[in-house]
This record gives sequence, C-alpha cells and structure tokens, in this order.
Amino acid sequence: MAIISLRKTLLVAALALPLTAFAVLNQYTNTDTGPDKLALGYPVPIPVDSQLPVDGFRSYESLHARHQDLMLTSDLMSGSVVGMTRKGREVWAYQLSDDGDTTAEGTLREGALMLNGGIHAREWQSPEVVTGILERFMANQDDQGLYQYLLENTNIVILPVLNVDGFQQTQRFPDMIMETTFPDDPPDWPRDGRMRRKNMLGADEELTTEGDNLLGIDLNRNNNPWWATNPVRSSSDNRSLVHHGSGPASEPETQALQAAAGLGPESRLRFYTDNHSFSKIYFSSLTGNSRRDSITGSLANRMRAVNDFSYAYGPAPAGSGIGSTDEYFAETYQIPSYTLEIEPFNGATEYGGFGVSHDGFILPESEIARVREELADAAALGFYIMAGPAAITAIEIRERNSGDVVFAGEWQVDNAASRSFITSVDGDLVNDTDYQLWVAFNKPMRWRNASGDLSNFPGQSHALSPNASLEGLTTGGTAFDISLTGGTWLNTPGGAPDGYLNYQDDAFSVDFNIPASTDLASATLIQLKFNNQDLAMQRQDASPATVVDWENGHWSNYESNDGTLADAGGIDRVVRIVDDGSPGFQAPGTVAPPVTPSSGSSGGGGGGALLWCLPLVFAIRIFRRI
Repeated sequence: MAIISLRKTLLVAALALPLTAFAVLNQYTNTDTGPDKLALGYPVPIPVDSQLPVDGFRSYESLHARHQDLMLTSDLMSGSVVGMTRKGREVWAYQLSDDGDTTAEGTLREGALMLNGGIHAREWQSPEVVTGILERFMANQDDQGLYQYLLENTNIVILPVLNVDGFQQTQRFPDMIMETTFPDDPPDWPRDGRMRRKNMLGADEELTTEGDNLLGIDLNRNNNPWWATNPVRSSSDNRSLVHHGSGPASEPETQALQAAAGLGPESRLRFYTDNHSFSKIYFSSLTGNSRRDSITGSLANRMRAVNDFSYAYGPAPAGSGIGSTDEYFAETYQIPSYTLEIEPFNGATEYGGFGVSHDGFILPESEIARVREELADAAALGFYIMAGPAAITAIEIRERNSGDVVFAGEWQVDNAASRSFITSVDGDLVNDTDYQLWVAFNKPMRWRNASGDLSNFPGQSHALSPNASLEGLTTGGTAFDISLTGGTWLNTPGGAPDGYLNYQDDAFSVDFNIPASTDLASATLIQLKFNNQDLAMQRQDASPATVVDWENGHWSNYESNDGTLADAGGIDRVVRIVDDGSPGFQAPGTVAPPVTPSSGSSGGGGGGALLWCLPLVFAIRIFRRI
C-alpha cells in the first residue's frame, strides 16, 4: 500500500478514536527529514530474500527456507513443529545431534542445550544470530574437532523464530511505525509496524487498524514462576507493552517453547539462552542454589571473554522476577539460563546513527554479519563447557626406539556413574630409556586457528601444553617427580602413539626419560600426574572413575584435587603404574585429608561414598606387583 494512501486511511480512522489513543504513522529514512519522517542516519534495513547469510537481515521466508534446506541436507539436523502461533503459523524447532542420545563413549546420555530466538518481533538481530549459530555448526559438522564433538556428544535444540506472527508483521512494514499515545508509555513510543514487540493476539495484520495495534501478549512476561508478580515490569492491561496474558503459558508460542525443551534426551536440559536485543548483556535469574548460581556466573564470564567482555553480566536476585523465559528455565531445570541482549549497547549512534528513539532495535545492515560470527563463537564455547568437563580416557607408554608398548590401559564405561580402568599391557619402566607417553581425553582439548596452528580460543588464555609428570615413592620414603615437558597435541587420526583418538587435539604425546639417579628398582609407587585445562579453561576431572553428569544445578562426580566435589576439577593422579595401596588424590609421601562431599546442595550423586572406596578400586583394577 502506498504511504500516502496509508496515511489517508489512518487519518479517517483516527478521527473516531479517543484522544487517549491517537496514533501517528511515521516512516524511517536514511537522511530524509520532514513531516512524518524519522531519519536514522544509515540505510533502513529491508528484509532480503536470500537463504545464504548476507550483510543484512533475511526475510522470515528466507530464514525458514534456509533452516529447512540445512535440515534436509544433513543427517546431524532434524526439525519438528512444536506448536502453532495465535495466527495458526507453525513454530519450528531444530535438533543438532547425531542419531543416538549417548556420547561417543557409548552409554553415557547426552546433555541438552537450548537456544530461543525471535520472541520479541522487532528484535531482528535475534533470528539472525540464532540462525548464524545453526549455520556455523552445519558448516563445520565434519571438522573432526570442536563442532563435530558437540554434535556427537550433546543434543542442541534451536528455535530460530518463536514469535512468527509478530516477526512477519514487522517485516511487512520494515520502514513504517505506528506511534500511539498510551497513558503508561512515554510520549511517541513506536508500537506497531517495524516496532511491534508482542504477539498478535487480538490484532489483525493491517497497520491502519489503529484500535488493535496496542494489543498482544509479551511472550517474555508469560512464564512461571514469577508470572504477574511485578506490576512495574509486567502488566494486566492488554494495551501495555509488557502485558503478561491471562495466565502463565496462556500463549501457544510459550507452550511451543516449553514443548521444545522436551526434544532433547528426557530431563537432560542443562543450558538455555533466550536471544534478544538490545544492550549487550547476559541477564540471568539466580535461584538460590549456590552451586548453580556460581556456575551460571562463571559460564557467563567465559562466554563474555570471547568478545573481550564487551557484553556485561547482570544476575537478578533470587526470589522474584518478571515472568521471563530465562526465569522459567532456571527455576524449572536448575540450569544456567540467560536472556542475552545483543548489541548495540545504547543505540545506533554507536554506528553513526542520528539517535532516533528505539533505533537500537534497527541494527545497521553492515553490522549483522560480524555480530553473527562473534556470538556464534560465544555460543560454541558455552555449549562446549556445558557438554561436561574433560576426563582422561586412555593412556599408553611406549619405548621410543623399539616402539614396544610397556604400559597401556583405558577407562571403560560400566554404567552412567562409573568407569573401570582396564590395563591391557603392564610392563616395567627402566632408567635411562627414552619413552613416549600418549594420553587421550573424552573431548578435544585445544583450539586451532584458521591456519591450523594451536591457539587459544577467542578470549581464553591458558598454557597450550599441560602440566604433566611421573610421580613416585621408593621403599626408603624418597619421593620423586619427573616433569614431562614439551610434547604436542595431535591433529592427525590414528590413535596411539601419534594420532588423536576421536577428535583433533583430544590426545597428547610427550617424550620422557627416567634419569639413572631415580631409584626405580625400589619404587613402591609410580603414578601419572596430569594437571590440565580444556580450551575453555575448565579443569579436568580429577578422577575418571566416576562419570561427571549434571544434577540439580551442578556437576555431580566432578572431583577436585583432594577428591571433594566442588565443580572445580583438579589434578588427575588415579592411574598408577605401580600401586602401593595408598589413598588417591595425593602426591607421593603425603597424607590425604578425609574426603567428604561438598556442602550447599543436595544431589551429589553418591560421589563422597564412592571416593572412600577408590583406593580399593584402584588396587583391584590397576595394581601391579614388583
């Protein structure tokens, strides 16, 4: 419809309206000024009909076609309709994962990770960023590294556009807004057309129907447990920008989002982010579960570091809220749960804009490609952390010159809570002999840049080589510690001794020699010490004997240096080449403190009781007599 005709229609309609709801139609422009024009200071983004990423914002039809095409061309992506909108449109959710719901180790169930996009119609950055994350994973599904690992060991659920009706309404009128005077709004707030926020309950799709342009439900106020509890930021007035609806999850779009959480393995959800714009911050809702709240904060910091901490972190106190989706998932599942507000920080003046009201929702087309890439990096790191801490899975020692294996073993999964170390070769180490140690982990441990060189993942900073040594104790009580310096992470396949196990950089190789001065002949204890961080700076599990999982807001069976459960990880000393039966989790010749479960949260998975049995377990499984 021509703008002039639209304005004439609006004028006729407005004559019959109460003065408290008088509407004005305005058009966004680049630099043109004048009556009913709002100059942004940069080209007005218009939806682009392109499935492939562009320097701009794709139409809903193009985004949906892109999702469907990727789903049909990859065995690692599936999709389903999880609900319908108020206008009867399908809400799609996509799963990024392999066929099974177990990890590469075989019987351990995958955790589920979830992203939501497009809950507020005018926030075009959100569907583009969420789609960009989906595209990143599909483009790297065969990388034999980070992305393939995540696709084969987690279940990623993505809803690119939840508020389909509202999003399409904004794209019908990409340069037009309806400004309506509503007593609870500041003057001249834009409410419909390009600036519609809510769903389309009670509203038609004509911009000129002024009587309904205030209607709809704010889907981010429509959720338990804090539905309708904050009269300042949530309203029972159906004209309000933050109208919360007739009841919690009253809207079919909200119900679709909650249904999507069930697509992953049952009760396995452990991460959620609702993508919004604008203001560059990770909001989260604290629940009072101290371990969950601590993990939520540290995880946000790691994701923030990816983009040089340009995004802030804003935790809300436990016990209250506004009815948002991040509160629902935080409280229902006790998981790290965020509302991510995508840039800009304060408005488009950051990009040379003129400062028109609400222009932060209209990111210049020239910026979105960069934003997609930056937030895909942050999401990938968050997924990697919540896939679970690293644990050693296999070890081999070879004599360097002959190639003979003198010690080899691997951790085999018994059940969802435990592994057994099975020794396949158990020979003797001797002095003045060159050896090669090969150690494999259950996840890729390092990142490689575009040139294939080892590098820190964006924003992370840690030593590229692990801290490893061979510790021991002689009959005379003399402790020795032979540092295993140098070495390399392996990015060629093949397994021991020179290749990775399942994914690039999941295995490390280092040469060593035991000096003649070391009294190996009388050694009563020889153990491997491995102190390592993964590519996200998360410390490894100190005991692979117990399987780390997510439970009641924290990691279960995730041992620290002394065997306590504290979500911190630590030094792995549990594989012994010569075992004297002494307690685990200690340096040779020291006395380990009693192991007790950490306090503060229930659901430790029985880890404390199991740790008391570890010395006996190790004696049975790894014991070697000399």
